[in-house]
Amino acid sequence: MQSRTVSATTSSMTLRFFGAGGAFSRRYGTTCSALKLRSGESWLIDCGRQAPDQLAAAGVSWHDITGQIITHVHGDHIFGLEDFAFLRYFSSERGVAAVREGGPRPKLMCHSAVLGELWQSLAPSLRYLAAPSGPTTTGTLSDYFEIIDPHQVEPPRDNPWSHAESFQSPGLELVTRETIHVPHKPSTSLEIEVGDGRMAWWSGDSTVQPELLVALEPRTTVFFHDCTFMDYPGQVHGAFHRLEQLPETVRRKMVLMHHEDDLDTHLERAQAAGFRVGLAGQVYDLETGQRIS
Repeated sequence: MQSRTVSATTSSMTLRFFGAGGAFSRRYGTTCSALKLRSGESWLIDCGRQAPDQLAAAGVSWHDITGQIITHVHGDHIFGLEDFAFLRYFSSERGVAAVREGGPRPKLMCHSAVLGELWQSLAPSLRYLAAPSGPTTTGTLSDYFEIIDPHQVEPPRDNPWSHAESFQSPGLELVTRETIHVPHKPSTSLEIEVGDGRMAWWSGDSTVQPELLVALEPRTTVFFHDCTFMDYPGQVHGAFHRLEQLPETVRRKMVLMHHEDDLDTHLERAQAAGFRVGLAGQVYDLETGQRIS
């Protein structure tokens, strides 16, 4: 069904799909992937509504996760975060102490405009914290996560927020760049540095932007792009007929994700165009762009 797998390079950065389906997928799971750094630390990219069960099925604990990256605030990308935050805050596991007992807070990276919307979604639950006198409503996102601030920003373009923001954490450098998704809603792609000036690109949710993809291709090892085979007015995702029109140099580096459950009916056409298709359990070496398992 997929192209052949290859061996990973020593201490390479990898990406593992826990879920690769669209917002309403029952067959392929909602969006959640693990970015493994050379140090062995794991970060999650998005954390959809099925993420708690996806990680549990894979034998992964929230306490195995160093940090969380969020592209935008929609349920299939963030509804697993309440589970993540509460279990890390209240419970100890695998030698990692609960946050409220002095354990490390998981790190959190996302564009500042996305961060504001994220707290709007999570506040109705996370603002309630236990205290000696009883529950309080003083909780903030920082009680649960170590929020990483951007070290560089690009000025706004079509929206009032920064067009792009750059982040650093030990072993991880990335740029969150606004995409065209739902009009006037903060939503970002990820440009993940993999060494020697190269990067892996992750769309989040985005319509197809051919000029950007072509410009990025020379230094991009792999593109992970959301894909829909449905065509409808007000398209907010990567319509396949537009992805299909991209130059072959881009298509050959692209892995389609966030697809519908009728993928089988479109698979032959997608593979004929040179695309690979992301599925839960697959692992990609980000330095080579190749699938390794």
